Amino acid sequence: MIPAMVTACASLMIAITAYWLNYQGETRRSLRKARIDWISSQLKDLYGPLLVLTETNEKAWIEYRRRYIVPIDAGSVADALPEQEEVQWRTWVEAVFAPTAQKMREIITARGDLIIGGEMPPVILDFCAHSATYDALLASWDGAGPIKTPLVHHPGSSFLSYVRESYGILKAEQEYLLKMTRENDRVDFTRSAC
Repeated sequence: MIPAMVTACASLMIAITAYWLNYQGETRRSLRKARIDWISSQLKDLYGPLLVLTETNEKAWIEYRRRYIVPIDAGSVADALPEQEEVQWRTWVEAVFAPTAQKMREIITARGDLIIGGEMPPVILDFCAHSATYDALLASWDGAGPIKTPLVHHPGSSFLSYVRESYGILKAEQEYLLKMTRENDRVDFTRSAC
């Protein structure tokens, strides 16, 4: 009688332990999948498009600056642009810089909930303010306004660095989680095959 009770208790303990381990494994898999889905959304809906547009805009700005901006020592910053340079500047602002900044601001505004961290980074807010001032710049060009550049300056390399670093951090975490999922799936497959 006692051996039968011991066997029954042992069987019950094994069943409870197996259930608990399976439940813990499923919970971990579920949490990992939710984290992978969140990171994938951050990359696909916010940081990926933002990185492409930021890198594109940076390359365009470097090329514009290389071809059209007169070196600082060649003239005063306060001097008005010669007509040819002003036409070139307006063309680039209207066709490249303002539309790209607007697209980036729209992405940030629409998907700001995907920003890393609990608060909106100041560099993002600075960029959005810069982008918004393009609206006034373009409106003043339709009339005889004196504004030649956005009132709020671009945050510069800190914005590009933020976008690059954030994308890199998310991409590394995504790859790590996917690797862990593949390894766990392989172990689970091996266990189930035995």
